[in-house]
Amino acid sequence: MLAGKIGFLHIHLGDVPGAFNLLEEIVDRGFPIKHIRPMHVARKKWLLQDAIGFARKGGFIDVTSGGICDFSSPADAVEILFDEKVPPHLLTMSTDGHGSKPRFNENGELIGLRCGGVTGNLDIVRELIGRGHAPEKILPLVTSNVADALGLGGKGKISAGFDADICFFDTDWKLRSVFARGKQHLSEGKLLKKGTFEEL
Repeated sequence: MLAGKIGFLHIHLGDVPGAFNLLEEIVDRGFPIKHIRPMHVARKKWLLQDAIGFARKGGFIDVTSGGICDFSSPADAVEILFDEKVPPHLLTMSTDGHGSKPRFNENGELIGLRCGGVTGNLDIVRELIGRGHAPEKILPLVTSNVADALGLGGKGKISAGFDADICFFDTDWKLRSVFARGKQHLSEGKLLKKGTFEEL
């Protein structure tokens, strides 16, 4: 209520079989499916199949563009979801951007951390458009669907009364300019603003 967005359970599904069985059990017990956000559904092929069933029951599912993927590309998983007629408004894509990415040795022991990249969504959007998918079919995965999934009013589309968030691309889908809340952050490929703890 304070943040003005929906409360939700954001859950990394990992590699353990039966994760969606657990989620469906709590839904059967009365927990609203609209409050569950499973992510990394392309981590394993069998997990994607389980995710399809969850989405057909009305749950959002997220393909992570910057994480572990059991397909040659996360774009393959997105296409499978389209082919399986998963309701398109329930599909989102995220990057794990700037999140910690653990590094393990051959014994599975943690040996360090890296920072997750932030270009994954844009890379997969370009790839899907390059495969012939219409931009208006692909862009909601990273715009309006995400805003709806998180209950973010004023986000996800260009409309009167909404935040002035917009990206401009050239004809090859190279990002040229970015505006967030009406302030320009990228101009013709040149970065104008960074985060609080980053230097230009």
